[in-house]
Amino acid sequence: MENLPKICVDTTDAFMTTERFGTREEVIRWIKEVGIDNKVTFIISRSDTETGKRGRSNKIIFDCDKGGKHKISDSGTQSASKKCGCPFKIRSTLGKDGSGWKIDVKCGLHNHGLPDRLEGHSFIGRLTTDEKQHVADLAKRHVAPRNILLSLQDKFPENVTRITQVYKHKSVIEKEIRGPRSEIQHLFKLIEDAGYVYWSRKQDDSEVVREIFWAHPDSVKLLNIFPIVLVMDSTYKTNKYRQHLFEIVGMTSTELTFAVGFAYMESEQTENFCWVLEKLKELFVKKDMCPQMILTDRDLALMKAIEVVFPNSINLLCRFHINKNVGAKCKQHVVNDLQKTIDTLWMEVVWASDEVEYGQRLHQLEVESAHWKLKQMLGNSIGDMVKCWEAMNNNLRLQLGNIRASFQKSFYEVEHAHVSPFYGYLRGSVSRAALRRIAEELLRVDYVGTNRQICGCTLRTSYGLPCACELGRYRVGGILIPIDAVHVHWRKLTMEVELEIGEDDGSEVDMTAAMDELWRRFRSLDVIGKRALRSRVCELAYPTMTTLCPPPEKIKTKGGVKKKGKKPADYDVYRDPSYHEYVDKASQSSQRQSQPSQTSKKIKLSKKQPQFIVQFPNHIRSYIEDVVNVESDGNCGFRVIASLHGYGEDAWPMVRRELGLEIIDKDRSTLYDKLFSNRLSAVRESLMIESFGSQPPEKWMSLPDMGYLIVNRYNVVLVCLGNPCITFFPMTSSHSPNVSIYCIGFVNQNHWVQVNMKEGFPLPPVTLDWKKFRSHIATTWMLGFAGRMQHWQLLTPVLA
Repeated sequence: MENLPKICVDTTDAFMTTERFGTREEVIRWIKEVGIDNKVTFIISRSDTETGKRGRSNKIIFDCDKGGKHKISDSGTQSASKKCGCPFKIRSTLGKDGSGWKIDVKCGLHNHGLPDRLEGHSFIGRLTTDEKQHVADLAKRHVAPRNILLSLQDKFPENVTRITQVYKHKSVIEKEIRGPRSEIQHLFKLIEDAGYVYWSRKQDDSEVVREIFWAHPDSVKLLNIFPIVLVMDSTYKTNKYRQHLFEIVGMTSTELTFAVGFAYMESEQTENFCWVLEKLKELFVKKDMCPQMILTDRDLALMKAIEVVFPNSINLLCRFHINKNVGAKCKQHVVNDLQKTIDTLWMEVVWASDEVEYGQRLHQLEVESAHWKLKQMLGNSIGDMVKCWEAMNNNLRLQLGNIRASFQKSFYEVEHAHVSPFYGYLRGSVSRAALRRIAEELLRVDYVGTNRQICGCTLRTSYGLPCACELGRYRVGGILIPIDAVHVHWRKLTMEVELEIGEDDGSEVDMTAAMDELWRRFRSLDVIGKRALRSRVCELAYPTMTTLCPPPEKIKTKGGVKKKGKKPADYDVYRDPSYHEYVDKASQSSQRQSQPSQTSKKIKLSKKQPQFIVQFPNHIRSYIEDVVNVESDGNCGFRVIASLHGYGEDAWPMVRRELGLEIIDKDRSTLYDKLFSNRLSAVRESLMIESFGSQPPEKWMSLPDMGYLIVNRYNVVLVCLGNPCITFFPMTSSHSPNVSIYCIGFVNQNHWVQVNMKEGFPLPPVTLDWKKFRSHIATTWMLGFAGRMQHWQLLTPVLA
């Protein structure tokens, strides 16, 4: 007692008991429960069982987990120890009279304080059997560890486990599943169990894997059903070995993407791509079948390999990568004043309406989305090949489920826009995606008629669907759209078909001659030759026993840098920057260096454009954060909307096009007929331009006409500051609390600018036409923003 430190906590009374316990496990359970109630944790420092030998008896000795000496280490790491020489000790022995296990408190004192909560304690936080099973069930479904921890806390309220234990148990589960198999053996077992078609090859004079290619059996079916267009791209830093992941994507009749196959490659040389494409070629059932078009980025090695393996396929470049690289080259070689001009000229080329637009416009967003989903599933680059394969397999399972559902919807469901007898032969036989494009094209018939020159026939040449002039001829002749007018690609609505080989291809799946030759060679060899041949055959027959191993060199996968100093500027475990990102970074750096030495606050204030702010009403100026100017070329209004919507200022042609589609939207055609009346054709014509340069006044954005189209198309609130100030609410939807509010300003009597406002700024009144023609549910917009509109009314008379 005299040697104890000043801190002294006595828990003797809590553990004093006359109760006898039947088994050793009951003693341990009771000690643990009482300890948790009193915020004390234990370790079993000694446990013994009577064997008849001298000195051996049935006993358990419990110590406080802070018992023992604190060992001082000279290591530079942030290690710690809970040991502080706590004297607490409990002894439990089995009574010789057969009454059971008794508990004797030898020392109930602690030389340290007791915690308020045990959360985060490594011992108390250990998972129970039920908790381990719960973690295993969720881990099997690839639930994130943080969500597993939340689920544990919901299901077991007294659980104090931390995320570290979840990670550790997941690691234990993975080791138990893998067993004694190597990484490649386990990967091949998963691929075999899932029924994948796969090939692999190793490096010369080595067992190190060089490439692996695999494809899901349902993906092989889809490839043979929809072989017209394929998209190929590489993803980097998907695994700790730095092997490139090559992805091949196809497109169904319902315009959904599917992963045809994947390949791990040691490098991106033409020879590597040729090997992968040869394996892809073997997935086609018929020898003469090949993709009509292959979309890639400008990877010269891949383009050369396509030329070698698929000489009859058309290789097109991805517009996204082209635009980015064109911008990067402009920043390097073109002065600032000419960069926008070059960009405008380039956009005129890109937006040309011809066959090339088929591959670009149809697949750009869908394929980039599929590629992005794959990257999201793969996460960072610290996983091995097995984890990456499991992520890709899960992504593929979700893809296939969505594709099957889209086929069923096209087969059973009819959209309201397609109930007309004009589509009688197509309903249920053509995908809904194709019918939507036909319905959109049908709107052009009113001003195209049957004139081929006005029509341009883009839909026919690019999509294999009837164009406006063709539809006009059917309408004039009172003929329903014939099924043969739709390309066979759009008429395939199932993947539940058996792949049939051609008459000339039967020999490829007959192994009789090959097996006979193998046996003949085996019998003719000596003992050493037979062993060698048997080893090679066993590699094919028993892939899970392969001797292949992953690349030996791994990258540094830890996120932090242990040694003092900053981490390398180019260190990134997630992905390599693209070429245009390097250029953007260098350009931004040079711009920062060229700017005069000013505080960030002054630079920000310079954005307010005081020459514009003074043109807005006095009572709203205090709510303006800044004003962003755009180029004055007759497209300024559309530039502002493109910027606010996240497209970027230079995407103003897309806004014009989308508003053009909005005004001919069949669901709102009645609304716009009433709203614009005899001005409908003029409003529509103002959206149509002949070139991407400066526009005449009749093509400028004008309010209130464009305001109605903008809010209905994008389902946003639009506020115009000018003379007058107006608010536009959507006219066919109900109020949404998370709606985006776009604020624009009209200045100099001829120019639009973007106005960034403070949160909760007052809203000006709506137009009379909005109140007159809006739908009943749209009234909720006025109710939702009533307070902010009343605020405007209160400010106006006071400061008038």
